[in-house]
Amino acid sequence: MQATGPMTEEQIKQLETWLVSPVFKGKAMPLDKLQGLLCAVVSSPDVIPASRWIAEVLGTKPTIESEAQINEFMGLLMGFYNHVVSQFMDDGQHLNLMLKAESQGDERDSYQSWCDGYILGWSLSKQEWMTPGNEPLKKLTFPILLLSGAFKEDAENRGEEFMPPDEYEKLVLECMAVLPDSVFKIYNYWLAQRKHSPVKRDTPKVGRNDTCPCGSGKKYKQCCGQSRTLH
Repeated sequence: MQATGPMTEEQIKQLETWLVSPVFKGKAMPLDKLQGLLCAVVSSPDVIPASRWIAEVLGTKPTIESEAQINEFMGLLMGFYNHVVSQFMDDGQHLNLMLKAESQGDERDSYQSWCDGYILGWSLSKQEWMTPGNEPLKKLTFPILLLSGAFKEDAENRGEEFMPPDEYEKLVLECMAVLPDSVFKIYNYWLAQRKHSPVKRDTPKVGRNDTCPCGSGKKYKQCCGQSRTLH
């Protein structure tokens, strides 16, 4: 059974164990990157079908043979999606970033994987986020792009220095501090855009006896259509 609100720490640990399981041959997305991706998917101006982002999460066809195991994993994965949704729906708007340590010998939080996941999530949108003149959104996404290392890498590929090391480190710390707030503001930015735009369905409506688009292989009425979930 999937969670329809915040997950327990034990459920999140179970999902994390699944993601590093041999059944995914080392191709599944780590939990921090998954959270980043889902934050972008939830914030997107258009509906990103679960089948699209799940394919990115798994990276390969898993070698799961038991239907019970498939149901367990999909329940945890979709439960985590709803866990992310619940954080955006919370009036307090508190996003608990699930970050990993830089390395075994460096316990500082690493933001790169999380931000890489977010950037991948927004790339799944059919709508272009960075249109010319969209300065408010460019400003909000700046911390994500900087912490992903994209700006620094681009400069280094051109044989240039992005900025002096001490200034860069200061900017990194500033972006770390504002990242959760920026993520919420992106969500609210696109929410406001959707409220002022007519709703257009890009994909046919799923019938109750059709295969569920989440990729579970079950009928929609027996899976995501069984209860009011937000994917």
